[in-house]
Amino acid sequence: MNLFNHVTSGLGLAVALTALASCSGNTALVGRDTLPGRAGQPGRSETVRTVERVDAGSNEIHLRPSPGHPGMVTYSPETRVMYLGRVYPVSQLRVGDIVAMQMDKDPRGNPNTHMIRLEKSTGDWAQRQN
Repeated sequence: MNLFNHVTSGLGLAVALTALASCSGNTALVGRDTLPGRAGQPGRSETVRTVERVDAGSNEIHLRPSPGHPGMVTYSPETRVMYLGRVYPVSQLRVGDIVAMQMDKDPRGNPNTHMIRLEKSTGDWAQRQN
C-alpha cells in the first residue's frame, strides 16, 4: 500500500508539473508588445524613427526628417509608450529616442499613432517619473 501511495503521489506531481508547464507558455505573452502583429492591418503601417521633440499641447511628435516618411505624427491622450514591459505616457519621450510606431490616418488625413514602442533610449527610462 505504501508503494501505491508513492506512485499516486508521483503521478499527481507529474500531472501538476505538466499542467503548470503548459500554462506558463501563455503567461509569457502578458506584457509583451503586440505592435508587429498589427502592422499588417489595412491602412496601417509601422515606421521606426528618431524623436526630434514632443509637443504635448498639440499632441504631436516631431520626427527626424526621412524621405517618404512624415516629419510629424499626431497622437491621442490615450497613446502610450511601451518600454521594457512597462507603459509610459508620450510625454516621457526625449530628443534622440528611437521609436517604432504603428501608423494610420486621423480624421483629417494626418499621420497618427496609438501605440509606440521605444526601441532605443537616449537616457535612463527607469529614472523617469510617470
